[in-house]
Amino acid sequence: MADSINPSNAGFDAVIDKKKSIIYGIILGVISFILGLIVLFVVKDLNSFWGVMSMSFIVNTGIFVVISALFSFSLRKANGGYWSFSIALKSIFMMLAISTIISTIGTQVYVNFINPTLQEKVVTHTINVTIEYMEKNNVPDEVIDSKIAELEKQVEEIGKITLGQIFKGLAITLLFQFVFALLLSALSKREKLAFSQSAE
Repeated sequence: MADSINPSNAGFDAVIDKKKSIIYGIILGVISFILGLIVLFVVKDLNSFWGVMSMSFIVNTGIFVVISALFSFSLRKANGGYWSFSIALKSIFMMLAISTIISTIGTQVYVNFINPTLQEKVVTHTINVTIEYMEKNNVPDEVIDSKIAELEKQVEEIGKITLGQIFKGLAITLLFQFVFALLLSALSKREKLAFSQSAE
């Protein structure tokens, strides 16, 4: 007689996975939001050019990737230690999407309403550090002027971000998160081998 999966148990497992994905997504979103603020507050006073340039990648991206991977394997463990690529993708992307939405909304509320001068301070400081670094390395004046113009444009655009731009940025971020979810799903996939038993 071939073993079969109990439909009621499968449905129950799916609910548990969904709840855990939502919970982990909320936790990851809060962590991501806090990491983003840490980067802004540190960068505005950081005098190293390479420190300024790498801070966001090291803190935001590096720590986020590690925690996301840990949460993904934790979700698999909650699923009994096994899950297919499809289930993994749905669970992980749900977690990452919720995280992205929470961190994006949280950051926009903070920099636009709670501390509206923070972004301007960060960009202005980045301009000064960049100019100093370029001058020390004898970068041609036209290159320096071009970079300054690019950064000054960012300063002018601060506070002028529309809801449409926020949603566009969010959509692009979610696309990258989907690609990241594909990678995590491939890494964490572990399917249970199917065995058939025959009754005498």
